[in-house]
Amino acid sequence: MELVLVRHARPERIDHDPNGANPALTDLGHRQAAAMARYLADHPIEHVYVSPQLRAQQTASPLIDTLSVPHTTVDGVAEYDLGHSMYIPGEEYGPMTAEDLDELIEGLTGDAFQSRVLESMDLIINENPGRTVAVVCHGGVISTLVADILGTDPRNYFDTSYTSVTRVRASRSGRRSLASFNECHWLRDLD
Repeated sequence: MELVLVRHARPERIDHDPNGANPALTDLGHRQAAAMARYLADHPIEHVYVSPQLRAQQTASPLIDTLSVPHTTVDGVAEYDLGHSMYIPGEEYGPMTAEDLDELIEGLTGDAFQSRVLESMDLIINENPGRTVAVVCHGGVISTLVADILGTDPRNYFDTSYTSVTRVRASRSGRRSLASFNECHWLRDLD
């Protein structure tokens, strides 16, 4: 089976929301999502799994519409920042204090986050033998799976572009292989 992992498109910045930051996509993000959907339109994707976070839901929407396939929201592929009071896109980070960096690394490499992500991916894989499915999720989720497949320290963050595609092949025996990483040529002409 093949997992087509799609990172969400460019979200808005939220400096503080006491109810938990859950940013929508920017105008650029909507264009990125539409371009990704056009690229994947001819791929044999049979189901789309989506993080519950708004930025992933909005990224998945044009893909689901284009493919006309069923979709399922999966809480286990939410980003580590679910429920945090702010969301700052990575490219807007200024210099980080040691405390900020420690908090970011702990969020990405914490046992609970890694276990949740890997268990959710295993469930998706096991439910779809021989099929191709997309998972629209987040950079930390993709990095966690890639680090696990490569057997590297999860603190080695594998950065992905907005709406990039990373392909993972998975066998029924439990073997996983990285088929491609950070495909994103459809973003070249977007501002």
